Amino acid sequence: MKRSMKRLLLRACNPLDYVVRRINGKQDLPPLDLRWDVGPLRSFEAAAAEFRVYLKLLAGLSPSSHVLDIGCGCGQIALQLTTVLGEQGSYVGYDINRRAIGWCHNHIARREGRFSFHHMDVRNGMYNPGGRISASEWTFPVDGQTFDIILLKSVFTHMLRSEVLNYLRQIPSLLRTGGKCVATFFLLNDRQRTMADRNRVKFSPGSDGVAFANPAIPEAIVAFEEADVLEMVARHELRLASPIEHGNWTGDTAALSHQDILILEHIG
Repeated sequence: MKRSMKRLLLRACNPLDYVVRRINGKQDLPPLDLRWDVGPLRSFEAAAAEFRVYLKLLAGLSPSSHVLDIGCGCGQIALQLTTVLGEQGSYVGYDINRRAIGWCHNHIARREGRFSFHHMDVRNGMYNPGGRISASEWTFPVDGQTFDIILLKSVFTHMLRSEVLNYLRQIPSLLRTGGKCVATFFLLNDRQRTMADRNRVKFSPGSDGVAFANPAIPEAIVAFEEADVLEMVARHELRLASPIEHGNWTGDTAALSHQDILILEHIG
């Protein structure tokens, strides 16, 4: 079933989903179709709680943190942070899904004054094929080094190389001194290749040094060579703040999370 058809079906089920959520005390969650857009429905809350812990342990999240969530979707992480960020903290979310941003504005920002959400009409073959602006040309309209934490969860896994480069180029100008950028990837490396028969996601080589799980829709799931990502990071005056947390998508059952997690900091 095509994504557009499934989305319409899920949207039709939203009223029933709301009744079920209300019965279970989950009425504050986004509608069914918006939750589906960001990952498996069964793990929507668990995945968000998992990353809240990572942000605390790996990036120093505190009540006074200023957080930029690029690819915030329907507020999966934001909903977790409403009980973490205090009056001195703040949260800014950007996403290419206009409906998701509208829901976040109406249901989170209106009651949480330190939270704001912004739509970016960036083109993506998987999530926003009609977008006006290429991700390789987009500039975040933020002045100065504003944020303690920048999160890109499951964002670079849906972008092409030139687009990733453009976002990485901007991170140093957005991070405060001592700030951290938390970004997830699918990284191809020698260890992953030795476990190829156990890899949960299979990739086919593409052009420009990337690989695709679905070559017909490149942005569906994108992987990069680990060495290439580290070179891109270094090119933009960034470095690893801690060793890479490789994901269990490779079949490594001892891994921390599903995707590979990089914690980056500005060299300057």
